[in-house]
Amino acid sequence: MTRVRWRSTIAALSLVACAAHGPTPTAHAPEDPPPPLAEWDGPSIPEALVKAAERAVAASAYASGKREAYRAIDRGELALRTSSLPAECRERYGKLLWRKHRIEHRPPADQVVDEALRDRLDGFNAVMKAEIERRFGTDALAAAARQAGCR
Repeated sequence: MTRVRWRSTIAALSLVACAAHGPTPTAHAPEDPPPPLAEWDGPSIPEALVKAAERAVAASAYASGKREAYRAIDRGELALRTSSLPAECRERYGKLLWRKHRIEHRPPADQVVDEALRDRLDGFNAVMKAEIERRFGTDALAAAARQAGCR
């Protein structure tokens, strides 16, 4: 077989072998957009289950705040994290707590206080208030608030 004939035979065989697969696919955009996703039409989640999940999240946030407070106490830090004081009172109260008892007042940063954050702050403050009352007396925080003019 001559060289030219050999090449034509190989080319013919390769075309025959690929003919079963059809033409080479080309990249193109689909003609029709895909159908929209189906709306959820299944059963709704029972309200009791939703409430139980919300309580679990709240308990988890509260426990997280307590753990954070215990770690701070272990480091020798005392702090309160409140968002309920008026802005004009917050600074005076914080300075007074620091001067009298070396208690840091940490209001949450300028952020929306949602339920999970409020639960975390409540857990943190519950542990800290108990420690502050143990060290400085049960009336220490109320006296500082009165002295700062907050209550």
